[in-house]
Amino acid sequence: MDPILEVKGLYKVFGEDPERAFPLIEKGNDKDTIFEKTGLTLGVDDVSLSINEGEIFVIMGLSGSGKST
Repeated sequence: MDPILEVKGLYKVFGEDPERAFPLIEKGNDKDTIFEKTGLTLGVDDVSLSINEGEIFVIMGLSGSGKST
């Protein structure tokens, strides 16, 4: 069965100019190092998922954590 929703390689970076984090992510830096070097917070790190017909999924998180993004 083909998924009705598929997400691959999702990242969410909080802060101004989040693109600055991607070279560090590509080099394998962890979220603490990225924060130390840029002041940016890596909230979602390379998430992939697929949802098939009939499945239920839930996105949970604190207010302001980027769920609607």
